[in-house]
Amino acid sequence: MLTPSLMNIGHVHSAVVASDAAGWALPSFQTQACEVGSEAQRSRGSTAGFASGLFRTPLAAASAAAAVANVAAQRGRLAGGRRLSGSARVRHLDGPSRSTTALAATKQLHSSVPLLSTGTLEVSDGWELYYEEHGSAAGIPVVFLHGGPGAGCSRRMAQLFDPAGYRVVLFDQRGCGKSRRPGDAAAQLEANTTWHLVEDIEALRKHLGIDQWVVAGGSWGTTLALAYASRHQDHILGMVLRAACLFRDEEFDFFLGPGHGARTAAPLAWSKLTSWLSPAEVRSAHEIALAFREAALGQDAKMKPQDAVQRWVSWEMTLMSAKPPTPNEGSGKGASVDPSAGAASRRREPPTTPWAGLHASQALLTMHYVVERGFFPANFALLEEARNFGFPLRIVHGRKDCVCPMKNAKDLAAAAPDADLLLTDGGHSQWDSANIDAFVSATDELCAQLCQPA
Repeated sequence: MLTPSLMNIGHVHSAVVASDAAGWALPSFQTQACEVGSEAQRSRGSTAGFASGLFRTPLAAASAAAAVANVAAQRGRLAGGRRLSGSARVRHLDGPSRSTTALAATKQLHSSVPLLSTGTLEVSDGWELYYEEHGSAAGIPVVFLHGGPGAGCSRRMAQLFDPAGYRVVLFDQRGCGKSRRPGDAAAQLEANTTWHLVEDIEALRKHLGIDQWVVAGGSWGTTLALAYASRHQDHILGMVLRAACLFRDEEFDFFLGPGHGARTAAPLAWSKLTSWLSPAEVRSAHEIALAFREAALGQDAKMKPQDAVQRWVSWEMTLMSAKPPTPNEGSGKGASVDPSAGAASRRREPPTTPWAGLHASQALLTMHYVVERGFFPANFALLEEARNFGFPLRIVHGRKDCVCPMKNAKDLAAAAPDADLLLTDGGHSQWDSANIDAFVSATDELCAQLCQPA
């Protein structure tokens, strides 16, 4: 277990909350964030240049009560059916059409984001979470949920947010990075489900004295954000998500299965991934993930844990740069697998302990969550939950994404009442230049929207 190292935690201020008659509240940081952010925008120009005119005069001289009334009015319009599901605005942020969109200037990562604090938080079942805060202590709080599952956070993620306008919270989810519990790799899977992570987010919000915050994330982080919203919507000011992942069976099949999907974009890589498996083990994405989880835990004599992890990671890395299949590519049928393939690996004895390491942790957690279908109960659908959202949602998705199909983003945008879909020419990675551009633009826009008069 990590030793708590709360550095400069004394400066983490609890948000002062003013309530309105509508029954929800906005922290008093709102006016401060708009004042500080507007000054930074004038001097740095990082949030200027939106042709849509979203950056109008901020609430520099407004009171906290006025900010509350502003956002309350926005929610009131949502409750009154301001935008029906299925009418999301779609913007294409690449190519010749870009000059005609609302985002005319290309955005880059913010170059310098001050570190405010680091700390650890003990949660349930012996887990301890590591977190950091970046940006402005007076800014709009935002929590960024990393992908994977199992990828962990990096400080580069804080650079997706204007440090003058946001107070950025990063944390490693259970079993990732510096958030660990005693025991071996198998122990990192215990008490590690979507709903444990949801309550960890809520515990962190309370620990930091935050009443409401923006929730952001990418890939698996979008799944977790949507699950969090299904239980704690009243604490969300807005969302910015990239590479929408809804954890539906069709998405697993696209990512890993033998039919038409990512396999048709990288057939040789898929064959290498699955060559050690029997025909029965490649009938579905679920069967493939189950076989890999057993191998990664040292429970299958056919494959050493390190070899299973290396194959899995290689497959994921291939998809980061692969081109998505077109509707006419591939047969949609299962791949033909030679039963004798991988015979040498089947003669290996299983090791006594699983292979350890960063990539092993991420791969194992991804396998674990895919096998368990995200730990979502039967008949639970994130899209249905999204239909009840009462906050602005911005979705960034690359058309070249071979991990999360673009249909995910379109379905989510169609379901949420106040959604804005930004399609880019990027792939799955957050760090594709097109995805950076769109995500930073989206976070800048949302900051401005939350600061605008109603």
